[in-house]
Amino acid sequence: MKTTNMKYTDQNNSMNMYRVTKSIIVCLLSFMLMTSCETNDDADIIDQLPDDIVQIFGGLEYAASILEARENAIQSFTIDASTGGTIIGNNGTQLYFPPNGLTHLGGETVSGDVTIVLIEVYSRADMLTLNLPTNGKRDNGDIVSIISGGEFYINATQDGNQLVADVPFGLTAPTADFDPEMTVFLPEDCDRLDCDVVWEEDENANIQGGEIQNADGTWTSAYFAPLTNFGWTNLDKWWSYDGPKTLVYVDVPEGFNETNSAVYVSYDGEPNALAFFDTYDTDLDMFTEHYGQMPIGLEVHFIFVSVQEGSYVYAIQGATIGADHIETITTTQTTTEAGLTALINALP
Repeated sequence: MKTTNMKYTDQNNSMNMYRVTKSIIVCLLSFMLMTSCETNDDADIIDQLPDDIVQIFGGLEYAASILEARENAIQSFTIDASTGGTIIGNNGTQLYFPPNGLTHLGGETVSGDVTIVLIEVYSRADMLTLNLPTNGKRDNGDIVSIISGGEFYINATQDGNQLVADVPFGLTAPTADFDPEMTVFLPEDCDRLDCDVVWEEDENANIQGGEIQNADGTWTSAYFAPLTNFGWTNLDKWWSYDGPKTLVYVDVPEGFNETNSAVYVSYDGEPNALAFFDTYDTDLDMFTEHYGQMPIGLEVHFIFVSVQEGSYVYAIQGATIGADHIETITTTQTTTEAGLTALINALP
């Protein structure tokens, strides 16, 4: 049986990955109708298939993989609310809670042990697998790229009950080089672990620079920010790029769309940014950033990703942005989350 309609290929030929493709559906229907299963007949039969049969790739698995990645990234700590304390994340993030700074939702000061959870995101790969791209929303509604100094999920509970930071707590994020343009961005209408995040600048933010001492005695530059919000926080600055910009479209393999896949773009030389194509044009069957904010002449890598049957289906393509750019994803491969993380972190 010919399989010219296969929509993605397996990188490891030894893996016994059973993929449902249009050609298989065509052959099954052809067999049922006692017709030939030659490739030349596929197009005619596909045109007769109902839309719900043609859409053969599941989307729930991809959505579940994002939430699972976020849950797996959670680090949990315990402090005494009466005395306060400092916690240190695996990647060097520090949170300082002052004594008697937490209250119940009703306003009563909390005492005793409380649970602090932290997610820290510093790499493009984590931004992708956790679906936390650096898309910032301007006052006029335009979605543009921002450069991150770290993304964080922070929350405090006692016996499962949500707490409030009545007194600011301190966030310290290590950085290779302090950038005075960095400020705090907060999500638009999102304080839950599982929501989609679009970042908006907090005009009341106050970030300072300094140094923190590492466990080995060395010192590292860091950002210091007082916070009162629980949920998602991003240390960012607006990304600026001189020159003309254009609208970009990405054509992905048939069967994939915004319900079961996503498209990102990494900027060569900017390891702390990952843009997200936040719109799917159903008329063109293409992903787009739809604001025309992609700089012409910029060297980038397009990243297509989905999750099917426990594996990441992906494509990574380098390109230089041209006017009215259309990027076509033609060949996909499969890998594990660890494999995809290594590939993305290796990008320029």
